[in-house]
Amino acid sequence: MEARVSLTGRGRGVSRAVAVAAALGGALLAHPARATEPTKTQCIDANEAAQPLRKTGKLRAAEEKLLLCVRASCPAAVRDDCAQRLTELRAAEPTVVFGVRDEAEHDLTAVRVTMDGTEIATKLDGSAIAVDPGEHLFTFETEGRLKEARSLMLNEGDKGRKERIVLVAPVVESSAPAPPPVAEPVAPFEPPPAPPGRTQRQIGIALGGVGLAGVVVSSIFGIAAKSLYDHAFTTECGSSVKLANPDQCSPIGVSDSNAAHNDATGATIGFIASGVFIAAGATLFFMAPKGVSVSITPTVGAGSAGLGIGGGW
Repeated sequence: MEARVSLTGRGRGVSRAVAVAAALGGALLAHPARATEPTKTQCIDANEAAQPLRKTGKLRAAEEKLLLCVRASCPAAVRDDCAQRLTELRAAEPTVVFGVRDEAEHDLTAVRVTMDGTEIATKLDGSAIAVDPGEHLFTFETEGRLKEARSLMLNEGDKGRKERIVLVAPVVESSAPAPPPVAEPVAPFEPPPAPPGRTQRQIGIALGGVGLAGVVVSSIFGIAAKSLYDHAFTTECGSSVKLANPDQCSPIGVSDSNAAHNDATGATIGFIASGVFIAAGATLFFMAPKGVSVSITPTVGAGSAGLGIGGGW
């Protein structure tokens, strides 16, 4: 019975020794041999410092401490404890694999990766990168490409999480200045051409107006002559003389009779001239085609007056 217990204890010791050896092997592979091995005090301090770092989620910092206290120069009890903690920590430590490509889906390897401003890789080879759990901001940079940033939430125990990143080339803008806008020539202002025959119609209206004014004046003279003539033969000459011999009138009657005769003659001439003006104005106004040439010449004769109108249509 005692031999069986002794054998069991020896078996446990062998298993523990194998675990320590495995941790030491991993530590030696992760960190090459240093010129100066840690002292006993440094080993103990590293083990104690790793514990609060582990509790606050700073697994990478805790891993560095545990890799120190599993070295061969540390006491066996400390090494055993650190090896156990290191195994548990690596099981909980999340890892992520970044696949960075360009627009044509070509892999990019010369990529600088930072996490929360701290560089964690300068080249990607497809292997997983260990990070602390929690939310982190990752940035990816390579020559000739625009920087890309991505925020990721990583949980404890996440292993080999894959993230695809595309880095695009910057848009090349032309350095040549844009040509200045060409100002369109402004045509000089030209008044619209006068309607055909406008001047001729204006002359026609003016002549018609003169003719109408002449009619009014001639009518006044005609009325005055008739009134003066009637007064002369009724009052100054008498009704008997009026039909028999008007020359037997009184001097005043003769004078009034002559004046009435002259006014009547002037009124007659005025009516004729006014009619000519009205006719000429109407002709010019209503017959004003393009290219009409008109000439107006006043005519005066013995006891008569008028206008001569000529032109070509």
